[in-house]
Amino acid sequence: MGKLLNRLREPSTWAGLSVLGVLFGAPEGAMDAVGQIVGGVAALGAIVLAERK
Repeated sequence: MGKLLNRLREPSTWAGLSVLGVLFGAPEGAMDAVGQIVGGVAALGAIVLAERK
């Protein structure tokens, strides 16, 4: 699970997912919005969740 989360933090992963989404018919703007929403949720999680000791 940690390996997957590390990959999701990489910009290249998001670029690849966006390209796949556009290839399968999703509008470009929708894919950008999804990336921004996920990034916002991740930012909120970073604020709320405590770090490991």
